[in-house]
Amino acid sequence: MTPEQFEQLLDKAVEQLNADVQDSKYHEPDKFELCVREVLKATADGQNIGINPTFHPHAFPDIRANGFGVEVKATNKDCWQTVGNSVFEGMRDGAVKSIYVIFGKMGGMPAVKWGRYEERITHVRISHAPRFVLEMDKDSSLFKKMKISYDDFSRLGPQDKMGHVRKYSRARLKPGERLWWLEDENSAGRPLAIKLYMNLTNAEKKKMRAEGALMCPQICGGSRQKTKYNDVALFILNHHGVFCPQTRDLFSAGSVAGKERGGNYLARALKNIETEMRQAAARLDGALFVEYWGKDFHPDQRIKEWLRRADSFASSWRPSTELFKSG
Repeated sequence: MTPEQFEQLLDKAVEQLNADVQDSKYHEPDKFELCVREVLKATADGQNIGINPTFHPHAFPDIRANGFGVEVKATNKDCWQTVGNSVFEGMRDGAVKSIYVIFGKMGGMPAVKWGRYEERITHVRISHAPRFVLEMDKDSSLFKKMKISYDDFSRLGPQDKMGHVRKYSRARLKPGERLWWLEDENSAGRPLAIKLYMNLTNAEKKKMRAEGALMCPQICGGSRQKTKYNDVALFILNHHGVFCPQTRDLFSAGSVAGKERGGNYLARALKNIETEMRQAAARLDGALFVEYWGKDFHPDQRIKEWLRRADSFASSWRPSTELFKSG
């Protein structure tokens, strides 16, 4: 199948998807992705092309089809923009050569568009980790701005990719601004105002821990994973300007797990902030979940999804059997 033939298939599939998304049952990201896969299969019937998920639920892109890939994105907002995948593409499916995106806009009048992935990437968002920003209604390719093709960029190592990201980001700085954590290792750049975690009130600490735990379910990994709290510490630093020198203070210290000694400190620490985690799940912007989880979920489904992800990271215990048992 040629690219032109595959794009004709996408035209037909998106025509059907635009009819399907008028039904609100397809507005949740997981259901929309399943709908996309089913419609692509039906559209490709008889054309000797296999429409299948990629090798892992968190792999990129979501769907592979005889060397073509389709990344599925959706937003509940009335806009054609979303935060995409990490620029590092650490779990890219090697069998996929050409990548497209199918985007569902569920806010306002629901609609679906497709585009070539590299043409729809317009910006890099710098926060927890550099992530691509996709816009379906703009012709402003990031890679033209960086003067490198997407294919060439994808083949680069992490350091070389960051070189391009730094150069692009520096060009966008306003007078007096600086890329503090993104700069080279010998840079003296720092944020203008940083608070120390230990100086926060207990209520502020619980709120920070709850947000960080929600965004980073990998904290439920085994005790041998010495860096499992680093992402939470970076989240708190990047999004709140709060520095925590001792990451164990966040979840495994006795001060957060209660007076009982021994056993699973992390489980008790998370149990103590269940209310705050539920509040964070209901309150936080969907873009954060796209940034940290790869996709957003309805606020009512975020704790359920967190438990699913936490279980996949945990080795010696099962978060879903111990946490969020009430309500």
